[in-house]
Amino acid sequence: MDLGLRDRVAIVTGGSKGIGRAIAFGLAREGARVAICARGAEALEATVEEVQKATDAQVLSVQADMGRLEDIRRLVSTTVQHFGSLDILVNNAVSFPIGTFAELPDEAWQHHLNVKLLGYVRCARESVPHMQQHRWGRIVNIAGSAARQSGMIGMTAGPINAAVVNFTKALSDQVASYNITVNAIHPGATHTDRHRMNITRRARELNISLEEAEHQTIQGIPIGRLIEPEDIANMVLFLASEKASAITGQAIGVDGGAMRGVFY
Repeated sequence: MDLGLRDRVAIVTGGSKGIGRAIAFGLAREGARVAICARGAEALEATVEEVQKATDAQVLSVQADMGRLEDIRRLVSTTVQHFGSLDILVNNAVSFPIGTFAELPDEAWQHHLNVKLLGYVRCARESVPHMQQHRWGRIVNIAGSAARQSGMIGMTAGPINAAVVNFTKALSDQVASYNITVNAIHPGATHTDRHRMNITRRARELNISLEEAEHQTIQGIPIGRLIEPEDIANMVLFLASEKASAITGQAIGVDGGAMRGVFY
């Protein structure tokens, strides 16, 4: 199936590892030109080299911190200068403080808010004018599943991811007339380094083995396995494609059926 992504220009924030890395690979395989940003230069350059080698795509690395407005402006301007346009923004970067309510000070809440919600807002604000110019664009916001369900670990995740979804819908209404769609994805428990950190903490707090903590997690997923980063990437590719031109303002779970609520 041709998704119509060849020669489209995409930015993937937090693109050096995990879900972001899989998204960058997916876009490149579809023929998009991809700018990948991350804070860590070593992992960023390694990912860019791997994507280029595997796909022959045009890939640009931009070291940037999504908590800094000047970095975001440089990311977008560098991408446009290098590729000549900007069509797709995938907001994925996050710096997620783990802790219960009692453990997290104001600084942890402010940091998560600045990097995640405000980082997404700033990236969109810098990117939308370029999409409006060509009257075509796709914005996909990765918003943790805590937006739909509370959890004991990572107290900041619920309120901030819920705000990302509200922002997604509000922005989608304002840019729809320019043929720009804006959607959010809720990943479930995904096989990444961050998941391993969470499982390690859960095992320690419950005084159980890592294997048992992993087993408990998988028991709550009807498809019987963790979500792979490529599962999230596939949904991003669809939402960024011509095939999804009538889908906007939506929040879609890619969680193997783990979230128990009925959303309509």
